[in-house]
Amino acid sequence: MPDQAPIIIIGTGLAGYNLGKEFRKIDRETPLVYITADDGRSYSKPMLSTGFTKEKSADDLAMADADTMAQQLKASVRTMTQVTAIDAVKQEIAIGNENIAYSKLVLAVGAKCIEASLQGNAVEDVYSINDLMEYARFRQAIEEKKKIFIIGAGLIGCEYANDLSNGGYDVESVEPLSTVLATLLPEAASHAVQSALETEKNVKF
Repeated sequence: MPDQAPIIIIGTGLAGYNLGKEFRKIDRETPLVYITADDGRSYSKPMLSTGFTKEKSADDLAMADADTMAQQLKASVRTMTQVTAIDAVKQEIAIGNENIAYSKLVLAVGAKCIEASLQGNAVEDVYSINDLMEYARFRQAIEEKKKIFIIGAGLIGCEYANDLSNGGYDVESVEPLSTVLATLLPEAASHAVQSALETEKNVKF
């Protein structure tokens, strides 16, 4: 009898790992394979925008490493790995020249930051923080810095403005819309949030 094709989950964020936990409650035997482009550590993404307030490094925010999660979920976790193609007809994924068959495939890749189209000699100093590894790189990059410039004053932008201010940084934010949180709050509430960030946290807009 041929080996059973695994369930493959692409992504080791909260959704991917929680799916595996729930699946293992009803099935302990079906092979389970995770593939992730990062190091596979388990963490809560909302905590990324509270790290400076709570004085937490990336290691502090990590709840478990990939090996620990693999043991907990009776799974294989392939880290730092990019899926290059998906063949839904053959039920295979490709990782470079390697093809892996699957019985079921789950895409748990999460959201992706909108990349700003920027030019100039400081582009390499622009950071998007969307996962734990990016958070670690950002923290290291600003260790000797005093001022942080944030592009965007939506929910995450405002959270980071507050968090970085709490961490002792001089924060300035730019937002193309007329108010902060413009797509989430009525204008009066948006102005109240902006005023609080300006007066209580010294954030400049």
